[in-house]
Amino acid sequence: MSDDKELIQGISRRDPEAFRLLLERYARPLVSIAHRLVGTRHEAEDLVQEVFLRLYERSPALNEKSRLFTWLYRVTINKGVDLLRAKSRGVRTISLESAGGPQEEEPASWLDKLPDLSVPSPREQSAVSEHLLIVQKAVSSLPISLRLPLLLFAVEELSQQQIAEILQMSPKAVERRIARARSLLKEQLRDII
Repeated sequence: MSDDKELIQGISRRDPEAFRLLLERYARPLVSIAHRLVGTRHEAEDLVQEVFLRLYERSPALNEKSRLFTWLYRVTINKGVDLLRAKSRGVRTISLESAGGPQEEEPASWLDKLPDLSVPSPREQSAVSEHLLIVQKAVSSLPISLRLPLLLFAVEELSQQQIAEILQMSPKAVERRIARARSLLKEQLRDII
């Protein structure tokens, strides 16, 4: 199953190999963007599990013309924004793991079971540096409408066209939002740049 069309066909047939490939191909990038969006890795992993569950439930309705990549990112972002809204209203969320009940001795995360196909970049290795933490805080302070396009472009390395499809806006609107986000960050970080 080399492309998304074949993957969608396999998922629609409930093929376990298709789900395994789906996880290998998309779990890490989805958790990455969800983590940057919601702030904690644990919430990001829970959110992505919900996205995969939703895909499983709706897979018979998917067709080969659907862009799996775009659908997965859009649902992840929408769920992340919903979680942020719930947090801002004071709605508490709990994970199934923290809700009680017997805990099995398993790896800390379901992602730990997936092979790590990427080598950490120098940015990720130096994530504890003081300057990076300041930048991360500045990015987190951006309005979500500017933060999302910037993260998808600069961190996830998606094209403006892909971001436009995910966020359902024109590529020109994506370009303007990225430029505005960079401008605000430059303003906020002028003392350390």
